[in-house]
Amino acid sequence: MGKEKKFLPLGSICVVEGNNKKVMIIARALAVKVRDKTYYFDYGASLYPEGMIGDSLIYFNQDNIAEIIHEGYKDEENKEMEMNITKWIDQCPFPKGDPLNLK
Repeated sequence: MGKEKKFLPLGSICVVEGNNKKVMIIARALAVKVRDKTYYFDYGASLYPEGMIGDSLIYFNQDNIAEIIHEGYKDEENKEMEMNITKWIDQCPFPKGDPLNLK
């Protein structure tokens, strides 16, 4: 297995590069089909404080985070989930998506 990667917990609030709007992380390690190709992203988020609008998520990666406003709740279950996410990413057949080049 590769280097262990730390993920922000669910409920974390952050600002993504190039934006000034806060988002709340509601999903981690997502496989997403964009047009005819599948990519994975570290995070899926909704706008904060609005929440989900329709069924659209905002996809981004750890290196797209400009500022962490608040870290969500962490416990042993979260630590175990992080390990499972890391294992999935190590075996993931999809390339990592670049949210800045999805248009």
